[in-house]
Amino acid sequence: MRFIGQVLESYKEVNIGVLTCKGLKIRDSDPGLELAKSRALREALRKIGDEPVTRHPFVSSWRELYRSFGTKPADYRPSAEALVRRAIKIGGLPVINTAVDAYNTASLRYLIPMGGFDLDRIQGDIYLRFSGGGERFTPLGPAEAEETYSGEVVYADDERILTRRWNYRDCDETKITTETNNVVMFIDCTGEVPMETVRTALSDLQGLLYEYCGGAYESHLVNRIDRVVDLS
Repeated sequence: MRFIGQVLESYKEVNIGVLTCKGLKIRDSDPGLELAKSRALREALRKIGDEPVTRHPFVSSWRELYRSFGTKPADYRPSAEALVRRAIKIGGLPVINTAVDAYNTASLRYLIPMGGFDLDRIQGDIYLRFSGGGERFTPLGPAEAEETYSGEVVYADDERILTRRWNYRDCDETKITTETNNVVMFIDCTGEVPMETVRTALSDLQGLLYEYCGGAYESHLVNRIDRVVDLS
Protein backbone atom coordinates (compact mmCIF):
# COMPACT_ATOMS: atom_id res chain seq x y z
CA MET A 1 0.00 0.00 0.00
CA ARG A 2 1.28 3.46 -0.93
CA PHE A 3 0.36 7.10 -0.47
CA ILE A 4 0.66 9.05 -3.71
CA GLY A 5 0.50 12.84 -3.43
CA GLN A 6 -0.48 13.56 -7.02
CA VAL A 7 -1.67 17.14 -6.44
CA LEU A 8 1.73 18.16 -5.04
CA GLU A 9 2.86 18.69 -8.62
CA SER A 10 0.46 21.66 -8.58
CA TYR A 11 0.88 22.65 -4.91
CA LYS A 12 4.64 22.74 -4.72
CA GLU A 13 4.87 24.49 -1.33
CA VAL A 14 2.72 21.95 0.52
CA ASN A 15 4.33 19.46 2.90
CA ILE A 16 2.42 16.50 4.29
CA GLY A 17 3.41 14.56 7.37
CA VAL A 18 2.38 10.91 7.14
CA LEU A 19 2.20 8.65 10.19
CA THR A 20 1.44 4.94 10.04
CA CYS A 21 0.32 3.48 13.37
CA LYS A 22 0.11 -0.28 13.91
CA GLY A 23 -1.28 -2.28 16.82
CA LEU A 24 -3.20 0.52 18.50
CA LYS A 25 -5.45 -0.04 21.51
CA ILE A 26 -8.04 2.70 21.16
CA ARG A 27 -10.33 3.47 24.08
CA ASP A 28 -13.37 5.69 24.50
CA SER A 29 -11.48 8.33 26.53
CA ASP A 30 -8.63 9.00 28.95
CA PRO A 31 -8.42 11.59 31.77
CA GLY A 32 -4.86 12.52 30.82
CA LEU A 33 -5.88 13.21 27.26
CA GLU A 34 -8.67 15.46 28.50
CA LEU A 35 -6.02 17.58 30.25
CA ALA A 36 -3.94 17.67 27.06
CA LYS A 37 -6.99 18.87 25.13
CA SER A 38 -7.48 21.74 27.58
CA ARG A 39 -3.82 22.75 27.27
CA ALA A 40 -4.07 22.64 23.48
CA LEU A 41 -6.99 25.07 23.51
CA ARG A 42 -5.03 27.49 25.70
CA GLU A 43 -2.06 27.25 23.31
CA ALA A 44 -4.30 27.87 20.30
CA LEU A 45 -5.83 30.93 21.94
CA ARG A 46 -2.37 32.34 22.68
CA LYS A 47 -1.35 31.89 19.05
CA ILE A 48 -4.51 33.52 17.74
CA GLY A 49 -4.40 36.41 20.19
CA ASP A 50 -6.89 39.22 19.75
CA GLU A 51 -7.16 38.79 15.97
CA PRO A 52 -9.90 36.79 14.22
CA VAL A 53 -9.03 33.13 13.68
CA THR A 54 -8.88 33.73 9.94
CA ARG A 55 -5.99 36.18 10.34
CA HIS A 56 -3.59 33.53 11.61
CA PRO A 57 -1.25 32.71 8.68
CA PHE A 58 -1.75 28.94 8.94
CA VAL A 59 -5.52 29.38 8.73
CA SER A 60 -5.57 32.13 6.11
CA SER A 61 -3.21 30.17 3.85
CA TRP A 62 -5.61 27.23 3.88
CA ARG A 63 -8.46 29.53 2.95
CA GLU A 64 -6.46 30.63 -0.09
CA LEU A 65 -5.69 27.03 -0.97
CA TYR A 66 -9.40 26.16 -0.83
CA ARG A 67 -10.19 29.02 -3.19
CA SER A 68 -7.57 27.72 -5.64
CA PHE A 69 -9.60 24.55 -6.30
CA GLY A 70 -13.02 26.17 -6.31
CA THR A 71 -14.17 25.84 -2.69
CA LYS A 72 -15.53 28.82 -0.77
CA PRO A 73 -13.87 28.71 2.68
CA ALA A 74 -16.70 30.71 4.23
CA ASP A 75 -19.07 27.86 3.32
CA TYR A 76 -16.67 24.93 3.79
CA ARG A 77 -14.03 25.67 6.38
CA PRO A 78 -10.64 23.92 6.34
CA SER A 79 -10.60 21.37 9.15
CA ALA A 80 -8.21 23.16 11.53
CA GLU A 81 -10.22 26.38 11.29
CA ALA A 82 -13.48 24.51 11.90
CA LEU A 83 -11.93 22.67 14.84
CA VAL A 84 -10.61 25.77 16.61
CA ARG A 85 -13.88 27.65 16.05
CA ARG A 86 -15.83 24.77 17.57
CA ALA A 87 -13.40 24.42 20.49
CA ILE A 88 -13.70 28.13 21.30
CA LYS A 89 -17.48 28.02 21.03
CA ILE A 90 -17.99 25.03 23.35
CA GLY A 91 -14.92 25.59 25.53
CA GLY A 92 -13.02 22.48 24.51
CA LEU A 93 -12.76 19.51 22.17
CA PRO A 94 -15.42 16.78 21.95
CA VAL A 95 -14.77 13.27 23.25
CA ILE A 96 -14.73 10.74 20.37
CA ASN A 97 -12.04 8.17 21.15
CA THR A 98 -8.40 8.31 22.21
CA ALA A 99 -7.00 8.17 18.65
CA VAL A 100 -9.28 10.82 17.15
CA ASP A 101 -8.97 12.95 20.28
CA ALA A 102 -5.17 12.72 20.02
CA TYR A 103 -5.04 14.08 16.47
CA ASN A 104 -7.66 16.73 17.26
CA THR A 105 -5.48 17.82 20.19
CA ALA A 106 -2.41 18.13 17.99
CA SER A 107 -4.39 19.87 15.25
CA LEU A 108 -5.73 22.43 17.69
CA ARG A 109 -2.32 22.99 19.28
CA TYR A 110 -0.62 23.73 15.95
CA LEU A 111 -3.61 25.08 13.96
CA ILE A 112 -2.77 22.56 11.24
CA PRO A 113 -5.30 20.22 9.57
CA MET A 114 -4.87 16.59 10.62
CA GLY A 115 -6.90 13.46 9.97
CA GLY A 116 -6.68 9.73 9.60
CA PHE A 117 -8.17 6.53 8.25
CA ASP A 118 -8.56 2.95 9.41
CA LEU A 119 -5.84 1.24 7.36
CA ASP A 120 -7.62 -2.12 7.32
CA ARG A 121 -10.58 -0.55 5.53
CA ILE A 122 -8.50 1.07 2.79
CA GLN A 123 -8.73 -0.51 -0.65
CA GLY A 124 -5.46 -0.39 -2.59
CA ASP A 125 -3.40 2.81 -2.49
CA ILE A 126 -4.26 6.23 -1.05
CA TYR A 127 -4.13 9.25 -3.37
CA LEU A 128 -4.30 12.98 -2.88
CA ARG A 129 -5.65 13.95 -6.28
CA PHE A 130 -8.02 16.09 -8.27
CA SER A 131 -11.50 14.67 -8.75
CA GLY A 132 -12.98 14.47 -12.20
CA GLY A 133 -16.38 15.20 -10.66
CA GLY A 134 -19.42 13.05 -10.01
CA GLU A 135 -17.65 10.67 -7.62
CA ARG A 136 -19.81 9.30 -4.81
CA PHE A 137 -18.92 10.19 -1.23
CA THR A 138 -20.53 8.98 2.01
CA PRO A 139 -19.84 11.60 4.70
CA LEU A 140 -19.15 10.81 8.32
CA GLY A 141 -22.25 10.78 10.48
CA PRO A 142 -25.96 10.85 9.62
CA ALA A 143 -25.77 12.60 6.26
CA GLU A 144 -26.84 11.81 2.73
CA ALA A 145 -24.40 10.68 0.04
CA GLU A 146 -22.77 13.44 -1.99
CA GLU A 147 -20.91 13.82 -5.26
CA THR A 148 -17.60 15.58 -5.83
CA TYR A 149 -17.19 18.44 -8.29
CA SER A 150 -14.63 18.59 -11.08
CA GLY A 151 -11.26 19.94 -9.92
CA GLU A 152 -11.94 19.31 -6.23
CA VAL A 153 -8.93 18.05 -4.25
CA VAL A 154 -9.70 14.76 -2.49
CA TYR A 155 -8.08 11.97 -0.58
CA ALA A 156 -9.17 8.69 -2.19
CA ASP A 157 -8.30 5.01 -2.33
CA ASP A 158 -8.82 2.70 -5.30
CA GLU A 159 -12.57 2.42 -4.65
CA ARG A 160 -13.89 5.50 -2.86
CA ILE A 161 -13.44 9.13 -1.90
CA LEU A 162 -11.99 9.31 1.62
CA THR A 163 -12.08 13.06 2.25
CA ARG A 164 -13.77 15.89 0.35
CA ARG A 165 -12.27 19.34 -0.25
CA TRP A 166 -8.79 18.13 0.78
CA ASN A 167 -9.51 17.98 4.53
CA TYR A 168 -13.03 19.32 4.96
CA ARG A 169 -14.94 16.12 5.73
CA ASP A 170 -14.05 12.40 6.09
CA CYS A 171 -16.01 9.45 4.76
CA ASP A 172 -17.89 7.10 7.05
CA GLU A 173 -16.44 3.81 5.77
CA THR A 174 -12.86 4.38 6.96
CA LYS A 175 -13.53 6.24 10.21
CA ILE A 176 -11.37 5.44 13.24
CA THR A 177 -13.24 3.67 16.05
CA THR A 178 -12.38 1.72 19.20
CA GLU A 179 -12.34 -1.39 17.00
CA THR A 180 -9.56 0.05 14.82
CA ASN A 181 -6.07 -1.40 15.21
CA ASN A 182 -4.08 0.14 12.36
CA VAL A 183 -4.24 3.75 11.23
CA VAL A 184 -2.65 6.15 8.77
CA MET A 185 -2.68 9.84 9.65
CA PHE A 186 -1.94 12.94 7.59
CA ILE A 187 -0.78 16.40 8.61
CA ASP A 188 -1.54 18.89 5.82
CA CYS A 189 0.79 21.90 5.86
CA THR A 190 0.80 24.87 3.51
CA GLY A 191 4.00 26.72 2.69
CA GLU A 192 3.26 29.10 5.57
CA VAL A 193 4.15 26.34 8.05
CA PRO A 194 7.93 26.20 8.67
CA MET A 195 9.46 22.79 8.11
CA GLU A 196 10.59 22.69 11.73
CA THR A 197 6.96 23.09 12.80
CA VAL A 198 5.86 20.33 10.41
CA ARG A 199 8.36 17.94 11.99
CA THR A 200 7.50 19.01 15.53
CA ALA A 201 3.77 18.58 14.94
CA LEU A 202 4.34 15.13 13.44
CA SER A 203 6.48 14.10 16.42
CA ASP A 204 3.95 15.54 18.87
CA LEU A 205 1.10 13.65 17.21
CA GLN A 206 3.08 10.42 17.43
CA GLY A 207 3.82 11.06 21.10
CA LEU A 208 0.17 11.64 21.94
CA LEU A 209 -0.94 8.54 20.09
CA TYR A 210 1.71 6.37 21.70
CA GLU A 211 0.86 7.64 25.18
CA TYR A 212 -2.86 7.00 24.88
CA CYS A 213 -3.09 4.20 22.29
CA GLY A 214 0.27 2.40 22.34
CA GLY A 215 1.38 0.78 19.07
CA ALA A 216 4.31 1.04 16.67
CA TYR A 217 4.93 3.99 14.35
CA GLU A 218 6.64 5.04 11.17
CA SER A 219 6.67 8.63 9.93
CA HIS A 220 7.36 10.24 6.57
CA LEU A 221 7.35 13.66 4.93
CA VAL A 222 5.77 13.97 1.51
CA ASN A 223 6.28 16.93 -0.82
CA ARG A 224 6.65 17.85 -4.50
CA ILE A 225 10.00 16.06 -4.68
CA ASP A 226 9.04 12.92 -2.74
CA ARG A 227 5.39 12.37 -3.60
CA VAL A 228 5.14 8.62 -2.97
CA VAL A 229 5.59 6.76 0.34
CA ASP A 230 5.16 3.09 1.25
CA LEU A 231 2.55 2.53 3.96
CA SER A 232 2.95 -1.27 4.26
